[in-house]
Amino acid sequence: MDWTRKDGKNAEPADKRNNLGIPDRDQNRMEDARKEYEESLKTYRELARKDPETYLPYVAATLNDLGILNSDQNRMEEARKEYEESLKIYRKLAQKDPEAYLPSVAATLNNLGILDRDKTRMKEALKTYRELAQKDPATYLLYVAITRNNLGNLDSAQNLMEEARKEYEEALKIYRVLAQKNPETYLPYVATMLNNLGILDSAQNRMKEGRKKYEEALKIYRELAQKDPETYLPDVATMLNNLGILDSARNRMKEARNEHEEALKTFRELAQKNPETYLPYVAATLNNVGMLDRDQNRIEEALKTYRELAQKDPQTFRPELSLTLNNLGILDSAQNRMKEARNEYEEALKTYRELAQKNPET
Repeated sequence: MDWTRKDGKNAEPADKRNNLGIPDRDQNRMEDARKEYEESLKTYRELARKDPETYLPYVAATLNDLGILNSDQNRMEEARKEYEESLKIYRKLAQKDPEAYLPSVAATLNNLGILDRDKTRMKEALKTYRELAQKDPATYLLYVAITRNNLGNLDSAQNLMEEARKEYEEALKIYRVLAQKNPETYLPYVATMLNNLGILDSAQNRMKEGRKKYEEALKIYRELAQKDPETYLPDVATMLNNLGILDSARNRMKEARNEHEEALKTFRELAQKNPETYLPYVAATLNNVGMLDRDQNRIEEALKTYRELAQKDPQTFRPELSLTLNNLGILDSAQNRMKEARNEYEEALKTYRELAQKNPET
Protein backbone atom coordinates (compact mmCIF):
# COMPACT_ATOMS: atom_id res chain seq x y z
CA MET A 1 0.00 0.00 0.00
CA ASP A 2 1.44 3.32 -1.10
CA TRP A 3 1.08 5.88 1.71
CA THR A 4 3.10 8.51 -0.08
CA ARG A 5 2.58 11.24 -2.60
CA LYS A 6 0.13 13.30 -4.53
CA ASP A 7 0.12 13.13 -8.29
CA GLY A 8 2.22 15.73 -10.13
CA LYS A 9 0.81 15.28 -13.63
CA ASN A 10 0.33 18.31 -15.81
CA ALA A 11 2.56 20.31 -13.45
CA GLU A 12 -0.51 21.57 -11.67
CA PRO A 13 -1.41 21.58 -7.98
CA ALA A 14 -1.91 18.01 -6.85
CA ASP A 15 -5.25 16.70 -8.03
CA LYS A 16 -7.49 15.86 -5.06
CA ARG A 17 -8.89 13.03 -7.16
CA ASN A 18 -5.54 11.33 -6.71
CA ASN A 19 -5.10 12.24 -3.06
CA LEU A 20 -3.02 9.64 -1.18
CA GLY A 21 -2.12 8.04 -4.47
CA ILE A 22 -5.64 6.62 -4.71
CA PRO A 23 -6.79 6.56 -8.36
CA ASP A 24 -10.31 7.34 -9.42
CA ARG A 25 -11.46 3.82 -10.27
CA ASP A 26 -14.85 4.80 -11.72
CA GLN A 27 -14.39 3.18 -15.11
CA ASN A 28 -17.66 4.51 -16.50
CA ARG A 29 -16.66 8.09 -15.76
CA MET A 30 -13.28 7.47 -17.37
CA GLU A 31 -14.87 6.13 -20.55
CA ASP A 32 -17.35 9.00 -20.69
CA ALA A 33 -14.47 11.44 -20.41
CA ARG A 34 -12.57 9.60 -23.14
CA LYS A 35 -15.50 9.89 -25.54
CA GLU A 36 -15.84 13.60 -24.85
CA TYR A 37 -12.10 14.22 -25.36
CA GLU A 38 -11.99 12.17 -28.56
CA GLU A 39 -15.02 13.97 -30.00
CA SER A 40 -13.52 17.35 -29.05
CA LEU A 41 -10.18 16.39 -30.58
CA LYS A 42 -11.82 15.38 -33.84
CA THR A 43 -13.68 18.71 -33.98
CA TYR A 44 -10.58 20.77 -33.13
CA ARG A 45 -8.47 18.96 -35.76
CA GLU A 46 -11.02 19.82 -38.43
CA LEU A 47 -11.17 23.45 -37.30
CA ALA A 48 -7.36 23.65 -37.12
CA ARG A 49 -7.04 22.65 -40.77
CA LYS A 50 -8.92 25.83 -41.69
CA ASP A 51 -7.64 28.08 -38.92
CA PRO A 52 -4.49 26.62 -37.28
CA GLU A 53 -3.57 29.80 -35.43
CA THR A 54 -6.81 29.72 -33.44
CA TYR A 55 -7.39 25.99 -33.00
CA LEU A 56 -4.00 24.27 -32.79
CA PRO A 57 -3.72 25.22 -29.09
CA TYR A 58 -7.02 23.40 -28.50
CA VAL A 59 -5.74 20.33 -30.33
CA ALA A 60 -2.63 20.31 -28.13
CA ALA A 61 -4.59 20.84 -24.90
CA THR A 62 -7.04 18.03 -25.71
CA LEU A 63 -4.20 15.67 -26.61
CA ASN A 64 -2.65 16.48 -23.24
CA ASP A 65 -5.93 15.70 -21.44
CA LEU A 66 -6.22 12.40 -23.31
CA GLY A 67 -2.62 11.62 -22.39
CA ILE A 68 -3.39 12.13 -18.69
CA LEU A 69 -6.48 9.92 -18.96
CA ASN A 70 -4.58 7.14 -20.74
CA SER A 71 -1.71 7.37 -18.29
CA ASP A 72 -4.17 7.00 -15.40
CA GLN A 73 -5.54 3.88 -17.10
CA ASN A 74 -2.07 2.47 -17.69
CA ARG A 75 -2.42 2.82 -21.48
CA MET A 76 1.11 4.09 -21.75
CA GLU A 77 1.76 3.86 -25.49
CA GLU A 78 -1.35 5.86 -26.30
CA ALA A 79 -0.50 8.42 -23.62
CA ARG A 80 3.04 8.78 -24.96
CA LYS A 81 1.83 9.42 -28.53
CA GLU A 82 -0.64 12.04 -27.33
CA TYR A 83 1.91 13.82 -25.15
CA GLU A 84 4.52 13.75 -27.93
CA GLU A 85 2.13 15.27 -30.46
CA SER A 86 0.98 17.85 -27.94
CA LEU A 87 4.59 18.77 -27.15
CA LYS A 88 5.44 19.13 -30.84
CA ILE A 89 2.53 21.54 -31.33
CA TYR A 90 3.36 23.57 -28.22
CA ARG A 91 7.03 23.89 -29.22
CA LYS A 92 6.00 25.34 -32.59
CA LEU A 93 3.53 27.72 -30.96
CA ALA A 94 6.17 28.80 -28.41
CA GLN A 95 8.54 29.80 -31.18
CA LYS A 96 6.06 32.49 -32.22
CA ASP A 97 4.67 33.34 -28.79
CA PRO A 98 6.93 32.08 -25.99
CA GLU A 99 5.15 34.00 -23.25
CA ALA A 100 1.86 32.28 -24.02
CA TYR A 101 3.08 28.75 -24.77
CA LEU A 102 6.32 28.04 -22.89
CA PRO A 103 4.29 27.11 -19.77
CA SER A 104 2.44 24.51 -21.85
CA VAL A 105 5.74 23.18 -23.22
CA ALA A 106 6.98 22.76 -19.65
CA ALA A 107 3.75 21.10 -18.46
CA THR A 108 3.84 18.57 -21.29
CA LEU A 109 7.53 17.86 -20.72
CA ASN A 110 6.62 17.21 -17.10
CA ASN A 111 3.90 14.74 -18.12
CA LEU A 112 6.27 12.89 -20.46
CA GLY A 113 8.94 12.88 -17.78
CA ILE A 114 6.57 11.23 -15.30
CA LEU A 115 5.33 8.74 -17.90
CA ASP A 116 8.79 7.64 -19.06
CA ARG A 117 10.68 8.30 -15.82
CA ASP A 118 12.80 10.60 -17.93
CA LYS A 119 14.89 13.06 -15.91
CA THR A 120 16.02 14.87 -19.07
CA ARG A 121 12.44 15.89 -19.84
CA MET A 122 11.80 16.93 -16.25
CA LYS A 123 15.01 18.94 -16.06
CA GLU A 124 14.05 20.80 -19.23
CA ALA A 125 10.65 21.51 -17.65
CA LEU A 126 12.38 22.73 -14.48
CA LYS A 127 14.70 25.01 -16.46
CA THR A 128 11.73 26.51 -18.29
CA TYR A 129 9.77 27.08 -15.09
CA ARG A 130 12.80 28.70 -13.44
CA GLU A 131 13.06 31.17 -16.31
CA LEU A 132 9.34 31.89 -16.15
CA ALA A 133 9.51 32.32 -12.36
CA GLN A 134 12.20 34.97 -12.68
CA LYS A 135 9.73 37.15 -14.57
CA ASP A 136 6.56 36.07 -12.75
CA PRO A 137 7.33 34.36 -9.42
CA ALA A 138 3.76 34.65 -8.14
CA THR A 139 2.58 32.37 -10.94
CA TYR A 140 5.51 30.05 -11.60
CA LEU A 141 7.33 29.42 -8.32
CA LEU A 142 4.64 26.85 -7.57
CA TYR A 143 5.49 24.97 -10.77
CA VAL A 144 9.20 25.06 -9.94
CA ALA A 145 8.34 23.36 -6.63
CA ILE A 146 6.05 20.78 -8.26
CA THR A 147 8.70 19.84 -10.82
CA ARG A 148 11.31 19.61 -8.06
CA ASN A 149 8.98 17.24 -6.24
CA ASN A 150 8.53 15.12 -9.38
CA LEU A 151 12.30 14.91 -9.83
CA GLY A 152 12.59 13.90 -6.19
CA ASN A 153 10.02 11.15 -6.69
CA LEU A 154 11.98 9.87 -9.67
CA ASP A 155 15.29 9.99 -7.81
CA SER A 156 13.73 8.20 -4.83
CA ALA A 157 12.33 5.46 -7.09
CA GLN A 158 15.84 5.00 -8.54
CA ASN A 159 17.32 4.83 -5.02
CA LEU A 160 19.20 8.11 -5.56
CA MET A 161 18.41 9.22 -2.04
CA GLU A 162 20.66 12.25 -1.65
CA GLU A 163 19.52 13.68 -5.00
CA ALA A 164 15.90 13.08 -3.96
CA ARG A 165 16.51 14.79 -0.61
CA LYS A 166 17.93 17.86 -2.35
CA GLU A 167 14.91 18.11 -4.68
CA TYR A 168 12.39 17.65 -1.85
CA GLU A 169 14.13 20.18 0.39
CA GLU A 170 14.18 22.78 -2.39
CA ALA A 171 10.48 22.17 -3.05
CA LEU A 172 9.68 22.39 0.68
CA LYS A 173 11.53 25.68 0.95
CA ILE A 174 9.43 27.18 -1.87
CA TYR A 175 6.16 25.83 -0.43
CA ARG A 176 6.95 27.33 2.99
CA VAL A 177 7.45 30.74 1.37
CA LEU A 178 4.20 30.41 -0.58
CA ALA A 179 2.33 29.21 2.53
CA GLN A 180 3.31 32.32 4.46
CA LYS A 181 1.30 34.39 2.00
CA ASN A 182 -1.47 31.90 1.33
CA PRO A 183 -1.60 29.15 3.99
CA GLU A 184 -4.99 27.78 2.96
CA THR A 185 -3.69 26.91 -0.51
CA TYR A 186 -0.09 25.92 0.19
CA LEU A 187 -0.01 24.29 3.63
CA PRO A 188 -1.16 20.99 2.09
CA TYR A 189 1.92 21.09 -0.14
CA VAL A 190 4.17 21.78 2.84
CA ALA A 191 2.68 18.70 4.53
CA THR A 192 3.13 16.56 1.41
CA MET A 193 6.80 17.48 1.16
CA LEU A 194 7.35 16.81 4.86
CA ASN A 195 5.80 13.39 4.32
CA ASN A 196 8.07 12.68 1.35
CA LEU A 197 11.13 13.72 3.34
CA GLY A 198 9.94 11.65 6.30
CA ILE A 199 9.67 8.58 4.07
CA LEU A 200 13.18 9.27 2.81
CA ASP A 201 14.51 9.66 6.36
CA SER A 202 12.83 6.42 7.40
CA ALA A 203 14.34 4.55 4.43
CA GLN A 204 17.79 5.86 5.41
CA ASN A 205 17.27 4.89 9.07
CA ARG A 206 17.21 8.55 10.15
CA MET A 207 14.30 7.84 12.47
CA LYS A 208 14.50 10.91 14.70
CA GLU A 209 14.47 13.27 11.71
CA GLY A 210 11.70 11.26 10.05
CA ARG A 211 9.52 11.44 13.15
CA LYS A 212 9.88 15.24 13.34
CA LYS A 213 8.77 15.60 9.72
CA TYR A 214 5.84 13.20 10.11
CA GLU A 215 4.70 14.97 13.28
CA GLU A 216 4.79 18.40 11.63
CA ALA A 217 2.87 17.03 8.62
CA LEU A 218 0.31 15.38 10.94
CA LYS A 219 -0.19 18.64 12.83
CA ILE A 220 -0.85 20.49 9.56
CA TYR A 221 -3.28 17.84 8.31
CA ARG A 222 -5.19 17.81 11.62
CA GLU A 223 -5.67 21.58 11.37
CA LEU A 224 -6.77 21.31 7.74
CA ALA A 225 -9.15 18.45 8.57
CA GLN A 226 -10.96 20.58 11.15
CA LYS A 227 -12.07 22.88 8.34
CA ASP A 228 -12.36 20.29 5.55
CA PRO A 229 -12.58 16.75 6.97
CA GLU A 230 -13.71 15.15 3.72
CA THR A 231 -10.50 16.19 1.97
CA TYR A 232 -7.94 15.91 4.75
CA LEU A 233 -9.01 13.11 7.09
CA PRO A 234 -7.45 10.55 4.72
CA ASP A 235 -4.16 12.45 5.01
CA VAL A 236 -4.42 12.44 8.81
CA ALA A 237 -4.88 8.66 8.76
CA THR A 238 -2.01 8.20 6.32
CA MET A 239 0.36 10.22 8.49
CA LEU A 240 -0.70 8.23 11.56
CA ASN A 241 0.09 5.03 9.67
CA ASN A 242 3.50 6.35 8.65
CA LEU A 243 4.24 7.30 12.24
CA GLY A 244 3.05 3.90 13.40
CA ILE A 245 5.37 2.11 10.98
CA LEU A 246 8.29 4.28 12.08
CA ASP A 247 7.55 3.80 15.80
CA SER A 248 7.17 0.06 15.35
CA ALA A 249 10.61 -0.06 13.70
CA ARG A 250 12.00 1.82 16.72
CA ASN A 251 10.29 -0.63 19.12
CA ARG A 252 8.00 2.12 20.46
CA MET A 253 5.07 -0.27 20.49
CA LYS A 254 2.63 1.75 22.61
CA GLU A 255 2.93 4.80 20.35
CA ALA A 256 2.75 2.65 17.20
CA ARG A 257 -0.38 0.91 18.45
CA ASN A 258 -2.14 4.19 19.25
CA GLU A 259 -1.26 5.62 15.83
CA HIS A 260 -2.37 2.55 13.88
CA GLU A 261 -5.59 2.24 15.89
CA GLU A 262 -6.53 5.88 15.24
CA ALA A 263 -5.69 5.44 11.54
CA LEU A 264 -7.81 2.28 11.41
CA LYS A 265 -10.77 4.01 13.05
CA THR A 266 -10.56 6.87 10.53
CA PHE A 267 -10.23 4.59 7.50
CA ARG A 268 -13.20 2.48 8.69
CA GLU A 269 -15.35 5.62 8.90
CA LEU A 270 -14.21 6.73 5.45
CA ALA A 271 -14.86 3.24 4.03
CA GLN A 272 -18.48 3.33 5.21
CA LYS A 273 -19.09 6.23 2.82
CA ASN A 274 -16.68 5.16 0.09
CA PRO A 275 -15.72 1.48 0.39
CA GLU A 276 -14.20 1.18 -3.08
CA THR A 277 -11.60 3.82 -2.27
CA TYR A 278 -10.87 3.20 1.41
CA LEU A 279 -11.29 -0.55 2.03
CA PRO A 280 -7.71 -1.15 0.76
CA TYR A 281 -6.47 1.25 3.44
CA VAL A 282 -8.55 -0.49 6.10
CA ALA A 283 -6.96 -3.80 5.06
CA ALA A 284 -3.42 -2.39 5.03
CA THR A 285 -3.88 -0.87 8.48
CA LEU A 286 -5.36 -4.12 9.84
CA ASN A 287 -2.20 -5.80 8.58
CA ASN A 288 -0.06 -3.28 10.45
CA VAL A 289 -2.00 -3.62 13.71
CA GLY A 290 -2.21 -7.40 13.36
CA MET A 291 1.53 -7.83 12.98
CA LEU A 292 2.21 -5.38 15.80
CA ASP A 293 -0.06 -7.20 18.28
CA ARG A 294 0.30 -10.70 16.81
CA ASP A 295 -3.47 -10.49 16.42
CA GLN A 296 -4.70 -13.21 14.09
CA ASN A 297 -8.24 -11.83 13.93
CA ARG A 298 -7.03 -8.53 12.48
CA ILE A 299 -4.90 -10.24 9.83
CA GLU A 300 -7.72 -12.64 8.92
CA GLU A 301 -10.01 -9.63 8.45
CA ALA A 302 -7.37 -8.03 6.24
CA LEU A 303 -7.06 -11.26 4.27
CA LYS A 304 -10.82 -11.48 3.75
CA THR A 305 -10.89 -7.87 2.51
CA TYR A 306 -7.98 -8.43 0.11
CA ARG A 307 -9.62 -11.58 -1.30
CA GLU A 308 -12.74 -9.56 -2.11
CA LEU A 309 -10.71 -6.73 -3.61
CA ALA A 310 -8.55 -9.12 -5.66
CA GLN A 311 -11.64 -10.65 -7.25
CA LYS A 312 -12.50 -7.23 -8.70
CA ASP A 313 -8.94 -6.01 -9.37
CA PRO A 314 -6.40 -8.86 -9.26
CA GLN A 315 -3.55 -6.84 -10.77
CA THR A 316 -3.62 -4.33 -7.91
CA PHE A 317 -4.52 -6.53 -4.96
CA ARG A 318 -3.03 -9.99 -5.51
CA PRO A 319 0.39 -8.81 -4.24
CA GLU A 320 -1.26 -7.46 -1.07
CA LEU A 321 -3.18 -10.73 -0.73
CA SER A 322 0.08 -12.70 -0.90
CA LEU A 323 1.76 -10.47 1.65
CA THR A 324 -1.16 -10.96 4.06
CA LEU A 325 -1.08 -14.73 3.60
CA ASN A 326 2.61 -14.63 4.42
CA ASN A 327 1.94 -12.57 7.56
CA LEU A 328 -0.74 -15.03 8.65
CA GLY A 329 1.68 -17.90 8.03
CA ILE A 330 4.26 -16.21 10.28
CA LEU A 331 1.70 -15.91 13.09
CA ASP A 332 0.50 -19.50 12.72
CA SER A 333 4.09 -20.76 12.65
CA ALA A 334 4.88 -18.85 15.86
CA GLN A 335 1.84 -20.50 17.49
CA ASN A 336 2.98 -23.94 16.31
CA ARG A 337 0.02 -24.23 13.90
CA MET A 338 2.22 -25.74 11.25
CA LYS A 339 -0.44 -27.14 8.94
CA GLU A 340 -2.22 -23.79 8.67
CA ALA A 341 1.09 -21.96 8.23
CA ARG A 342 2.12 -24.34 5.44
CA ASN A 343 -1.17 -23.79 3.58
CA GLU A 344 -0.81 -20.01 3.83
CA TYR A 345 2.83 -20.01 2.73
CA GLU A 346 2.04 -22.31 -0.20
CA GLU A 347 -0.84 -20.15 -1.40
CA ALA A 348 1.32 -17.04 -1.08
CA LEU A 349 4.16 -18.74 -2.99
CA LYS A 350 1.82 -19.87 -5.75
CA THR A 351 0.50 -16.33 -6.17
CA TYR A 352 3.99 -14.81 -6.16
CA ARG A 353 5.13 -17.31 -8.82
CA GLU A 354 2.22 -16.32 -11.06
CA LEU A 355 2.93 -12.63 -10.51
CA ALA A 356 6.63 -13.18 -11.23
CA GLN A 357 5.87 -14.76 -14.59
CA LYS A 358 4.15 -11.56 -15.68
CA ASN A 359 6.53 -9.16 -13.96
CA PRO A 360 9.78 -10.83 -12.84
CA GLU A 361 11.55 -7.55 -12.08
CA THR A 362 8.97 -6.56 -9.45
